Amino acid sequence: MGLALSGGAVRGIAHIGVLEYLEERGIKPNCISGTSAGSIVGALYCAGFSVEKIKDIAFNMSWRDLVKISIPRKGLIKTSQLLQLIEEKIGSVEFNQLELPLAVNAVDLLSGEEIVIEEGPVAKAVAASCAIPGIFTPVKYGRRLLVDGGLLNNVPVEHLKKRKMDYLIAVNAGAQMPLQKEPGSIFEILVLSYHIMRLDQESDVCEIADTVIEPDLGDIHFYDTGKSDILVKRGYDAAQKALEKVNFEKKTGRLFGWFKKHSSKEGGNE
Repeated sequence: MGLALSGGAVRGIAHIGVLEYLEERGIKPNCISGTSAGSIVGALYCAGFSVEKIKDIAFNMSWRDLVKISIPRKGLIKTSQLLQLIEEKIGSVEFNQLELPLAVNAVDLLSGEEIVIEEGPVAKAVAASCAIPGIFTPVKYGRRLLVDGGLLNNVPVEHLKKRKMDYLIAVNAGAQMPLQKEPGSIFEILVLSYHIMRLDQESDVCEIADTVIEPDLGDIHFYDTGKSDILVKRGYDAAQKALEKVNFEKKTGRLFGWFKKHSSKEGGNE
């Protein structure tokens, strides 16, 4: 089974609830693809962090952990702060050292194309995937200048299709329009504009994924870190509603048998 986790800023915390439900069902993905916030959750999980440990990180996170204001030349916030935070959590691990395969997407500003990263330092790839244009500074990646993958592909489920997964689940944590209220800062204007710009991407996801999970998050702002518990719960509830009638033992028998065999092993990085 393949699991695609979308961007959505703080709303991406809902992905943790989806993983929690899957584990309760005895299901673990063969591979995860992630964009922006989805790449953070995906990287932690693929590095061996338990769902409880990822929840603990989310519940104790604030914007102060992520923000290092810069002179607005290439972005309002330096991506180096985010990169440092990710490295503190997972270390200098590379993609081939992860417990589960991970694909992270970003966009190259110089060529205008989507880039799928599956090798090299995980933390740097994740930081690039999270670099919302105009807000975070772009990330130099070899000859490329990378920004948020959600600019072109916010729910990267087709990257899993290429791996010939037997069942594809896509989680869209940015599906609903934001609150209908006037933004109060340049930061809010940039985030909301960016969200509106990518709304037309969502129809393709339904054609590729076997199941699309869209947690009800329309009342939660993209930057509201004070509602982490609500976000996890809504992710869990949406996954349960979408998947409770799916018989994974039949659809993904090979995967089901593998996870049952290994389910007694505790996730690493505790």
